[in-house]
Amino acid sequence: AVAAGRLASMAGSGGSARGTADLAVVTADELRRHRYGEAGDTWVAIHGLVYDVTDAWPACCWVGADYLPHHPGGGDLIEVVGGRDVTEEFEEADHSANSRLERRIRLKGVLEGCEDLVADLRARGWHEGRGVPNPARLLAAGAASEGGEAHSARNRGLGLFCVPVLLVGLASMLLATGHLLWRSWIARVSCRTCLSDGPPASKASAS
Repeated sequence: AVAAGRLASMAGSGGSARGTADLAVVTADELRRHRYGEAGDTWVAIHGLVYDVTDAWPACCWVGADYLPHHPGGGDLIEVVGGRDVTEEFEEADHSANSRLERRIRLKGVLEGCEDLVADLRARGWHEGRGVPNPARLLAAGAASEGGEAHSARNRGLGLFCVPVLLVGLASMLLATGHLLWRSWIARVSCRTCLSDGPPASKASAS
């Protein structure tokens, strides 16, 4: 049976590398019992995660909720592989990013024995909100934390570079402003001197 019932944390919980403690554990026997036509629903395992592909929403919330009849390749494809790991078949079909986010399938838990695999997917950035994992699009193992540290280091380096540049720019602006003010003051003083002394020709004619 499903060991832990429903998920403790559903989509939108973020890409935490918290392992698989919040996921129900589904045994291989339990998965097999949910092949098409046996338990009234159909489960499959993809990348160590078990999904119910029968329907995701109650009939009152989704008209024609069954996903099997609406599968682009035909419901019989899922019926054939129901109750087992279908990772290889799923990836060979080259499913799109949108198909991995199909809302009519439900995540039931982690397949027993695949806890480390799913924990690694989470450590590389996958979470429930991203739908069926695409390992090829995830970060390499350990790159998530290293990438964050590298980003912080780049920001610190950029800050250390920008502060001196801003200070130099501010100093240059102040010097330019001071120079303009000095020239303006000299011009005003010279003008006042000329006005107070009067024109030299006027003084000569008066004498």
